[in-house]
Amino acid sequence: MNQGSIRRWHRRTGILLAPFLLLQTVSGLVLTYGVFSQITAALSENAPAAVKTTWNVMMAKMHYGPGLIGWIYHSLIGLGLVWLIISGVWIWVDFQRKAKQAKSQQ
Repeated sequence: MNQGSIRRWHRRTGILLAPFLLLQTVSGLVLTYGVFSQITAALSENAPAAVKTTWNVMMAKMHYGPGLIGWIYHSLIGLGLVWLIISGVWIWVDFQRKAKQAKSQQ
């Protein structure tokens, strides 16, 4: 794979994953802080009505994902992040190598 195609796929993957990563981040933050941190209680069968609100349950399902679809969704996001990390490091290393070569030729 040449540098141009790696950059192209890196950019496309980042643009494609951005809204999903934002959704995961925001729902994770909402679930972590305040009244929303009671997510385990909200999902249990005997949860009090004050905790088992539609909002809490909706945020938990959005963040954790239901069943096979959730598993696929989270797997794709994870694999996409791994690709972004590897390709980003690859691009950076190649850039550093070319900068070093250009500096040594001067």
